[in-house]
Amino acid sequence: MKLIVACDPRGGIGYQNKLPWAKIQGDLPRFKQLTEGKIVVMGRNTWESLPKKPLPNRINYIVTSDPGSIPICSSVFPTTIDILKRLDDNACVIGGARLINSSWDYIDTVHLTKTSTEYTCDTFINLIQLIRDYERSDWEQHEDHTYEIWKKK
Repeated sequence: MKLIVACDPRGGIGYQNKLPWAKIQGDLPRFKQLTEGKIVVMGRNTWESLPKKPLPNRINYIVTSDPGSIPICSSVFPTTIDILKRLDDNACVIGGARLINSSWDYIDTVHLTKTSTEYTCDTFINLIQLIRDYERSDWEQHEDHTYEIWKKK
């Protein structure tokens, strides 16, 4: 399974259920290219933050303890483990922090966009676990961010 995530240098991925940055050049087209035709797995807050629901040309899976709160999606699962046990390499975890931080054991590849700037964030992923359990296999330097691919050790 893959993780596709953008964060600041401290692992910040969100502020008040929104992205803390306005736009990262090239990140949205990359996200689309990596996820189209695949399964995307997200938590309820990530689902609620999407401007367009469901994400088009993808199978949208939502992890929530309140299935009645998700009116339009491909499938709703009550726990992270329920869904992750059933998925394969075609699946991409896309957020939020609680789902990501409970999914590390199932993720073999991380596609990380890391901003050069720190932002005000209230939601973080565990970058220490990333560095401990994965090796950076490729990266591209851009003006305002790096795009990195990490593989499980």
